[in-house]
Amino acid sequence: MNVKWMGLVLILFLSTNALGQGLFEEAEKSKDKEKAFELNGYLRSTFYLGKVPEENNGELKSGYGEFSLKLKARKKSFGSAFAEVRFRNGHEFNNQISELNLREAYVSAYLGRFDFKLGHQIVVWGRADGINPTDNITPKNMLNRSPDEDDKRVANFLLRALYNAQPVRFEFIWVPVFKPSVVPTDLIEFPPGIILGDPVYPDASLENSAFAAKLNLELAAFDGSLSYFDGHNPFPGISPSPPPPGPPVPGLTISLESYRMRVFGADFSTTVAGSFGLRGEVAYAKPFGDYAISAHIPNPDLRYVFGMDKEFSGNFSIILQYIGKYVYDFVPIVEPSDPADIPAYELELKNRIITSQQYKTSHSFSFRLGWNLLH
Repeated sequence: MNVKWMGLVLILFLSTNALGQGLFEEAEKSKDKEKAFELNGYLRSTFYLGKVPEENNGELKSGYGEFSLKLKARKKSFGSAFAEVRFRNGHEFNNQISELNLREAYVSAYLGRFDFKLGHQIVVWGRADGINPTDNITPKNMLNRSPDEDDKRVANFLLRALYNAQPVRFEFIWVPVFKPSVVPTDLIEFPPGIILGDPVYPDASLENSAFAAKLNLELAAFDGSLSYFDGHNPFPGISPSPPPPGPPVPGLTISLESYRMRVFGADFSTTVAGSFGLRGEVAYAKPFGDYAISAHIPNPDLRYVFGMDKEFSGNFSIILQYIGKYVYDFVPIVEPSDPADIPAYELELKNRIITSQQYKTSHSFSFRLGWNLLH
């Protein structure tokens, strides 16, 4: 990927509770009662500066203003509804942008120990910071530039059911229609002779639905969970595809193609020595299909994250994490000597980069320093 950008140099962030008021008479009678209707949101301005590829000049990579409006309505203890709309206007990837996005919109019903949520939702799994091997339910937009990593998340239509039996909570999720993550194919350099065709994604047949289940344990000093996911990976791979209609074109036509997988995961978080937080997350991913002959299907792998965090006086915090991966049945790829084999080699190489399977084992560290200036 040639496009490189440096980090955020200025963030102007203003969060306002625009209208936190009840509009129903029964909610106005007492301030102690939960409001039947809430409206709030935020205003934010952000820009990124970076370097022009292959030049010694700087440029504006992204600059925009964003307005968010959140609506929540509640009907006593029977149910609720939530929606968030975001409007963004500015400049990104050398283009003017003006976007109106329905980030989430869903309804909830509360029936005894059961909670049901149906609609356009974002589901976040995992207790590690930023890198979550168990988080495979809803897609992400990898082109999103924002000071908040959560803004990369994209909602999908799904049904979420929870059974609360404290300190245990069961969670079941059904995703009827596949929705892919936004992969920056326009920013990936392919060698001459490779043509990007239309993506290959599953249709809305029920057999293509995704299912997930999770068992949560929530105690005063320890939180943990066991999870299972069976569905198409929101991050597709790249596969060879039939050439487009029309006169024959020399080269290799490729397409983004999804694949189904099973993921078994676990995570935990706890506090030791009074103020040090410990967290961990591990997941084993097993794809369907023959990964030995299908370029877009990765090998089974084991991913794990372990970290610690500490909060200091003055609203400072630090998070340090170790991130590792082990790839099963790993076979190194060697650059071919025959030029005719170069396209297939490049295809395999790009897939391994997308899935972070360039090596049998990989190790990395992440460090996050936080300073809360607003609260």
